[in-house]
Amino acid sequence: MGSARCRVAIAEPNCIVTDEQPDAIGFRGCGSVLVEAKTSLNDFRADLKKPFRVYPQKGMGLYRYYICEPGIIAEDDLPERWGLLHVLPGGRVRIIRHGRYFREVNYAAERSLLTACLYIQKPLKINTVQGRKIQLSPAFGAEAKEKEGI
Repeated sequence: MGSARCRVAIAEPNCIVTDEQPDAIGFRGCGSVLVEAKTSLNDFRADLKKPFRVYPQKGMGLYRYYICEPGIIAEDDLPERWGLLHVLPGGRVRIIRHGRYFREVNYAAERSLLTACLYIQKPLKINTVQGRKIQLSPAFGAEAKEKEGI
């Protein structure tokens, strides 16, 4: 989420405080960026049937993206306002289509997710983002690691 300039990114939060379980969500001063990873067209089609996709106002993220390898999701298949990111060889990420601003967002779910992450003793995978680098929290491994962000 580095190119989105998110100060905080949460990867795979796996908490049960919200109906929506994003693969990643990042927060910056002016809002949030949601990223859903898809490994197959069937996975993508199943995601489109979820209540917070059918009713976008129930979903999180002022900006929303799908991320996948090239050839899985076509631009024409994207829901309105969604962006598309492709993972390239070597882990680089290319923006295929920019996501557009969602006027209606489930801010209560976003706050619940953030509150849960801050409240629990062992924090979820909370990452700090510096430019195009994501620094993983040392709480999730012997050492902090760095990898390229999106």
